[in-house]
Amino acid sequence: MSLLITMYVPEGIVLSGDSRLTVNWSEKNNKGQEINYSVNGSDNYNKIFNIQNKFGLGSFGTADIKGIPVSGFINEFIEEKIQENTEINEIPPKLHEFFGQKYNYPDVNFYLSGYKTENGISIPYVYFISIGNKSDSRININGGNITFGANWGGEIEILQRLIQDVKIKTGNEWHEAKAAPILYNFITLQDAIDFCEYGIKTTIETLRFQKRAKTVGGAIDTLIIRPKEGAEWIRKKELKSN
Repeated sequence: MSLLITMYVPEGIVLSGDSRLTVNWSEKNNKGQEINYSVNGSDNYNKIFNIQNKFGLGSFGTADIKGIPVSGFINEFIEEKIQENTEINEIPPKLHEFFGQKYNYPDVNFYLSGYKTENGISIPYVYFISIGNKSDSRININGGNITFGANWGGEIEILQRLIQDVKIKTGNEWHEAKAAPILYNFITLQDAIDFCEYGIKTTIETLRFQKRAKTVGGAIDTLIIRPKEGAEWIRKKELKSN
């Protein structure tokens, strides 16, 4: 599992994700009972990708295809399918074509973010793409109008509890606790960076104390995309020697 968060605000788009690779499998014990296992395979897995310093791509869901990490396939996809003049709206069908029928439509999901020049103006595009469901949608548009907001995928329960309506038990009664709204239209790009990293850090620290699988962890990678400057790493883990 993973946690990816994208926030799209007037100044730009942020795409942020953790680096934990969780390996799950099941085996039968000597009584014939199926036992599920989960281990942390790595804390250095790449889930956020910079496409030609123009677009951002984030992956979550199934971590491997036929035993090979999805990150390797994404690098291959970018090298084979993306040219210098590729527009962002051309990428979702290319992702379906590359990952779909050939690999039996794996449960891989993507956030794709960037800008396209239309009538001389940079227009933001943010997509959610599900290979397994054979679907994609542009999530920053409503009724033909550009919207600002945030979207997250993967291990989302903890973040949802923090910023969405919940019910709190007092004695034997449950009371609804309304969440205060987030004013996305007034959030700066720096605030968007802080929000994305806050959501992932909080999830990591909460999982640390809970009796459950630690499915989010490792370094946080954060990419921003702006209309003129393109895609730029704000935080990126690096290869190094111990």
